[in-house]
Order: sequence, then C-alpha cells, then structure tokens
Amino acid sequence: MNSVRRKFIEQTNSHKRATQAVARLRRALCVLLITVAAIFSAVTALHLKASAHEGEDHSQPTRATTTTNVAARPAVAVRTAERNVQTEAGNFRAQLRQAPTDPRAGEEAQFEIALTEKIEGGFGGAGDQPVAGTVTARVTTAAGQTLAGNLATHAEGNPPHPGVYGVHYAFPDNGEYKIFFDARTQDGRTFSVDFPVSVVHAPTNWLFWLGLGILTLLSGGTIYGYYYSWRIERDEIDGERVPATVAWRKTLPVAIAALIFFSVGTAALAYFSPPRERRDIAHLSPPTANDAGATTSVATAGDPALGGSGAILTISKDSQLLFGIRTAPVTERQIVGGLKVAGVVRARPDARAVISPPVSGRVFLDGGIRLGAAIGRGERVGYVEQILGAPEQASLEGQRIQLRTAALEQQARATEQQSLAQQALTRLTQARRELQRATNLVEAGAAPRRRVEEAQTAVLLAGQEVASAEQQARIASQQAGLARDSVARVDPVRTFPLLSPITGLVSTLNVATGQQVEAGAELLNIVNLSTVFLEAQVFERDLPTVRESRRASYTAAAMPDEVYRIGEGGDGQLVTIGQAIEPRTRTAGVIYEVPNPLNRLRDGMFVEITIDTTGNKSVLSVPKEAVITEQGRTFIFVFRGGETYEKRVVVLGSAGQDYNEVRSGVQAGERVVTEGIYQLRSTQPGA
Repeated sequence: MNSVRRKFIEQTNSHKRATQAVARLRRALCVLLITVAAIFSAVTALHLKASAHEGEDHSQPTRATTTTNVAARPAVAVRTAERNVQTEAGNFRAQLRQAPTDPRAGEEAQFEIALTEKIEGGFGGAGDQPVAGTVTARVTTAAGQTLAGNLATHAEGNPPHPGVYGVHYAFPDNGEYKIFFDARTQDGRTFSVDFPVSVVHAPTNWLFWLGLGILTLLSGGTIYGYYYSWRIERDEIDGERVPATVAWRKTLPVAIAALIFFSVGTAALAYFSPPRERRDIAHLSPPTANDAGATTSVATAGDPALGGSGAILTISKDSQLLFGIRTAPVTERQIVGGLKVAGVVRARPDARAVISPPVSGRVFLDGGIRLGAAIGRGERVGYVEQILGAPEQASLEGQRIQLRTAALEQQARATEQQSLAQQALTRLTQARRELQRATNLVEAGAAPRRRVEEAQTAVLLAGQEVASAEQQARIASQQAGLARDSVARVDPVRTFPLLSPITGLVSTLNVATGQQVEAGAELLNIVNLSTVFLEAQVFERDLPTVRESRRASYTAAAMPDEVYRIGEGGDGQLVTIGQAIEPRTRTAGVIYEVPNPLNRLRDGMFVEITIDTTGNKSVLSVPKEAVITEQGRTFIFVFRGGETYEKRVVVLGSAGQDYNEVRSGVQAGERVVTEGIYQLRSTQPGA
C-alpha cells in the first residue's frame, strides 16, 4: 500500500514539474516575441526620425550640419552632352546634364538643359545668348513610342540661370529611351532637340530578403512552439495529452498576434528597405570647369573647316557600357563592289509549263489542285470530257449498228465452231472405242493385225480434227469479244487526261471544275523556282568589266539586310552575256543563274546586282555601319584606347555590300565604332 501511494505521489510531482516547465516555455516564447517586436519598433522609430530630416532645406545651416550633409551625400556623377540645332528659326545649342549617369528603373532621373542661340552681329552683339521662352519635355522609347508628353520644366539655379531648365522623370523599366526638349522662344520660334538615355535594372536589396526570412522564422517558430507546448501538456486527472483542437484553440490568439507582427514588419521592411536597392541622389549642382563627376567630356572640338574632324571625346567605361559601344578592326579584305545594276528575277524557260486541253469540252480537275499546289512531272492534274454534236453522234450510231451486226455474226460463227468441235470430239471417242475393241480381238486371235492399225489411224485423224475445231472455236470467240468491245468503245463522250510536263508549283489557275473550255486554252501554269535567272541590262561601255568579272552579289527589297553572293565564295554563276545591243538603250542583257531553295525570289521581282570590279585584290575597308555622313562629308569614330574616341573624316572608295573601301583617313589595325554611334554623335560638339 505504501509503495502504491509513493508511486502515485512521484507521478503527481513529475506531472507538476512538466506543467511548470511548459508554462516557463510559454512565457519565454511570449517574452521573446515581445522583445523582438520592441526592438523592431525602436529601430523603425529611429529610421523614421532620421528620414524625417532627410532633404530638409534649412535657411541658415550650421557648419556642423553642412559637413554632415556633405559626407552623407557624395558628389553626384553627371553625364554631359551637347547638340547643335540648325533650323530656319536659328542656330541653337543644347547642353544637357544628367544625374545619375546610370538611371535605374523606377528611380527619378534629373535632367538639366541649357539652351543658347548663336547670334551673328546685330545690336545685341555676337556670341551665344540664352534662350528665353517656354520649354517642355517628353519621353519616348527608342522605337518612338511616347511614354510621357508635355512635361513641365522648371528654372534651375538660385537665382535662376537664364536659358537653363530642369525636369525630373522616373523611367518605368530598363531599356533605351529618348528625352526630347521642345522650346518656344519669346518671339514665337520653335525647335526641338533629343538625347538618348539608357536605363538599367536596380540591384537586388538582399537586406530586405534577409529581414523577411528572419520575420518568417520568428513568426512561424512562435506559433509552432506555443502549439507544441500545449500538445505535450498532460491532463492532471487522467494524464492524457491535450487534444489537437484544444491546442489550436489555445494557440489562436498567439498566431493572430504573430501574423500581425509579420505583416507590420514586412510592410516596414518594404517601406524603409525595399526589395530593390534605393539610392540617395543629390541634386544637380551648377556645372563648374573642373566638374569631377562628369563622365563624358569633349577635349577638343576638331577642325571646323572639316566638319569637326579630329574632335577628341572622352567617354568613361561605365558610359561606354550604357551606350552599348562596339568596335571593329580596320583590315584589308576582298570586297564585292563596283558596278551596280538593276535586275529582274526570271524563271528558267524549261521550268515553266502551260497546261492546255487538246480538244474542246468540260474540264474536271483532280482534288488538291489549287494555287501553290506542288505537282510532279507526269502527274495528272485532271481530264477533259469531250461531247460530240448531233451529226457526229448519228455517224457514231451507224458505226455502232454495224459493229453490233458484226459482233452477232462472229458470235454465230463461234457457236458453229463450238458445235463442230463437239462433233469431232464425239468421233474421237468412237474411234478410241473401236481401237480398244480391235486390240482385244487381235489379242484373242479373232482378227488380223491390220484392223488395229486401221483403228489407230482413225483415232489420230479424229484427234487432229478435234484440235482444229477447238482452235477455230477459240478464234471465233475472240473475234466476237473484239466486236463487242468495239461496240462499247463507240461512245459520244470521250475523256482526255491532262498531265504536267514538269515538276513545280501551280502559279496561275484560270479554270474551275466543270467549266466548258476550247482546245488550246490556258488552263493553268506550273513554274519551278528552285533555280532562277537574274537578268540585268548593262551599258555597252561596261561589258568588258562584266566579261572579266566572275563575282557578283545581289539584294532584294523583299529580303532586307540580306546579301547573296554569286561566283567565287557563293552560289550561282554567270550564264551568258547578250550578243546584241538594244538600239534605244544601248544595253545588253547579262544573265546569272542562282539557286532559290526557299522560293523567296519570285518571278518578276526586282533585285540590285553588284558586279565585282575590284578583282582579287585586297583593299583597306571598314564596316558600312561605321560610316556616317554629315554636311556632305564622310566620318567615322576611331577608338584610340581607354576612354578616348576621335571623330575623323575619311575618303571612301568602292562600296561593297557589307564593307566600304577606305582610301584615306585610317590605318590598318585601328578600331572603328560600329554600334553606339548615335550616342557619340549626340555627345560630340556640333552633332
């Protein structure tokens, strides 16, 4: 009895200790949650207090405050660019300053435009005068789609600088954009200038995601720990664990508080530390001569007499990446260039066919015959049904009667021959019986040997007679069948098949099924364009060049930016040069044969053929996309290394399809800009 009581007391004490442990665990979790919430609230309050003073404009700041602001706001990097605008309204210059140099999606970018007008003499004196008037801005994509229009600008500086206007804009996404400034002077003149802008993605703010993970772990861990503490607690009476429904009911208030804490914490994180990094960008300061933040500058303006040739531009590496600048080397290569002539695509003579009916009648096309359908050589495309007139039908009816009479006569003769063959067979059977009887008598000695020989002769003659009669019966039956077939073939309706003489595609279809047509009518055309001719007319003075050339290339308006070569290094060949000169135009035909596997070249299409006149020599050349033309002069941008580019005038020679010959202005091995030229032109003076 004492042992049972002692065991019960021990179990009771153990249960009390477990209950006390659970209570301590629950209180610890609650204290932990409250502590974390208090710390988070304190940090948030401090952040709010610091944010409340950001951007505050004090009229008379102390020296200490000024020093702190300078340290918190580093010097802003500024992109500068210039454009000259020459219109009927006047000669204007636009100088742009942009901060930051690498605007991010969703981040407000600052633009400052200084507009001046070049004045030649007059009462106001010569030089650049600021433009006074109204200036608005608009933003478009690189493709020209308008994103924002008629944006109001504000005067820059304190006091405001004349002719200087500012605008702020937040780009919605990364990509290439243009910002336009539309100016209207006080005397009513208008002009517009645009600049390219490259926008990038903002980097990911890993602090936000770290804080979100901590909030998730705290909230989830609190809910689970509180629920688990109830689940391990046992009832004081029967010692059973608390049911799950009771544990969830006990945990519900804590779960609601944890979820509220998670929601408030996530919202605070998103507000103070968003998922994407956010920069504190200082306002544009007035430009100075030694602006260290400028990332794009022009060292020299070049020779004005040569349109600015020799201008040196300094572009930072970051701006080069933003502009997407790419270069290519100047090398010697063989280019296909020289004589350019217009040509026409023609189908080969043996690759075109016209299907016509041999007789008049109704046309019936086979299924699947339609425009563009593929037809094989010898394949039937349909048939023509010929119907005779009344006179022809009467003549055919007389022929049918004659043939029927002849068929009946042949049938009667065949029947007679069959009867004769049957009689001959009967006589053969009788002769065989007589031979057997004579043989038996001779063996019995009742008849002479001569009787057997006579019986054998009779059997032989009867067999020959049977064979002859059967052959005559077969011939008569065949003649009767031919006569019946002749009667069946005499029909007023006759059909003639229509067959394709070549393999190709149906190019034209001029008839419908059931239509009445005349003999020789053009029903449909079939053409095979797997190989075509390019026919060009060349002046007689250029014929020697064509004879000596074995290379050419061609382009077509239907295939922009695609160049196809003929001869060496390409497909196709020169077929012939015309032997006669056209009197009126003094030209001769030149025909090239080229493959057309995808049938992209169509019969009658115009092409531009470039006949190579450079021979096999190599010339110094640059890509065509590197060449720009301004005011009648030809320029390229040469990469001089590091962050330096030079605008240089060049003299071109032969023009190829992909490259242009350069006779002066560059040397082999130098690198020229092929992409990002628009940004360089907008940056250089006089662009």
